[in-house]
Amino acid sequence: MKGRVILLAAILSAALARFSPAQVTPSAEAGNPDPMAAMDAMEPMDHWMTMVHAFAFLTYNHQAGPSGDQDFESQNHFMLVAMRRWAGGKLSLLGTFSLEPATIPAQGSPELFQRGETYKGLLLIDRQHPHDFFVQLAAAWERTLGEAGGARLRLELAPVGEPALGPTAFPHRLSASENPQAPLSHHNQDSTHIAYDVVSAGLTAGIVSLEGSGFHGAEPDENRWNIQAGKIDSYSGRLTLRPLPELSVQLSAGHLEHPEAVEEGDQTRVTASASFERTLPGGYVAATLATGRNQTVDGPEWGTLLEWTWKFCNANFLFGRLESVDRDLYELEHKLQRPEGVPHQRTRVDAATLGYVRDFPGLGAVESGLGGSLTFYRFASRLDPVYGSAPVSFNVFVRLRYGTHTGMEMEMGHSHH
Repeated sequence: MKGRVILLAAILSAALARFSPAQVTPSAEAGNPDPMAAMDAMEPMDHWMTMVHAFAFLTYNHQAGPSGDQDFESQNHFMLVAMRRWAGGKLSLLGTFSLEPATIPAQGSPELFQRGETYKGLLLIDRQHPHDFFVQLAAAWERTLGEAGGARLRLELAPVGEPALGPTAFPHRLSASENPQAPLSHHNQDSTHIAYDVVSAGLTAGIVSLEGSGFHGAEPDENRWNIQAGKIDSYSGRLTLRPLPELSVQLSAGHLEHPEAVEEGDQTRVTASASFERTLPGGYVAATLATGRNQTVDGPEWGTLLEWTWKFCNANFLFGRLESVDRDLYELEHKLQRPEGVPHQRTRVDAATLGYVRDFPGLGAVESGLGGSLTFYRFASRLDPVYGSAPVSFNVFVRLRYGTHTGMEMEMGHSHH
């Protein structure tokens, strides 16, 4: 356990040492608190422009009660974007990777009431699966149609990518950026952020964006180091409105062909969300309200969250998440998928997480912080023998984050080493 965290810290330190502290963050240049959004909004040049963005949590995770566990682990992502002007538009090459197959146990990170994907052919319950090494491999091209300020067309091909379904995935949401744990409602809202053989097209006109995708519906298998492939058997569409620069509202729906390896049937997913991000003196505030419903062979299954991050005084972060999710009583009581013939019975679980992070200096270009969080739960008393009457889980962690962009010397007047 400790070895995984030490390994991740050594790899990350070696990688970040190759980049110069003189490189600049997009948020500082563009006034946007979200570095990936700032890069996406930049106009291309005739040479390659690149951005690197990475984060890692080095976490002691303690999940309370009889169903709980504890572990030293690391949640982490490494993102690389390269873009340039091409064929009258902007060409972007997108890569996102994670070392979680090495830094999180194969049976998943302990997390009370979480469910989804498998280990040794069994449904994961009270565990969050590690992300695959290949999170995204995509090429996107976009251009303005007609005169400047007209509608904008975007096309994307991704052996591994994210179809037009759900809110921005939680590892990339600014409102979730200080929280190392995945939402319990992840598989109701944004679990397709790692999908295979994704083909997408979108059109943006003013404050309205309309997107559609075709993709392979099965979720990642237990081999976290490979790239899966399959026929395009699922589809989705998303409508996004941006009535204010700080506010984005989306409504999306999709048909997922047999997404779960050990669960029968297809799913129809409908999601809605609103995200708000605003730069403030000494920081920013970001919040997301999201809900999602999976229509399964057993009926509808809901998951809803409200989460936020507030950065203030340049070095302090308050974050939180409130959730309400549907769960299967048999699964929670027996830690196994409900067998055929057992009556289906859903129960509602509520969770509330509150946390704080304080940045500390000393690692140059790496934004580093020390933080912790507490999670409280509300659930049916029938589950007391399995979870305890009032479990309180906690995380203590070091958070490392790094973001640079290069290739904009002519445009921005910076020199890079």
